[in-house]
Amino acid sequence: MTTIIINTRSKEAKKMVEFLKATRYARVIEESIPNEETLEAIDEVEEGKVNSYSSAKELISSLKRKAGV
Repeated sequence: MTTIIINTRSKEAKKMVEFLKATRYARVIEESIPNEETLEAIDEVEEGKVNSYSSAKELISSLKRKAGV
């Protein structure tokens, strides 16, 4: 098995991926890379920097307090 990584930002690269999808001897697995904001959020969760609520009502109350409502 061989792994090929193709940056699909160009038209030519997208055409290559479509060509490979059409063949019976290649399997294309598309992966998306999270943006910086998502990566930071993942880090916060892994570090335990999250809020926990016992009910939706408690969550809404907290959001209203923070919003000054």
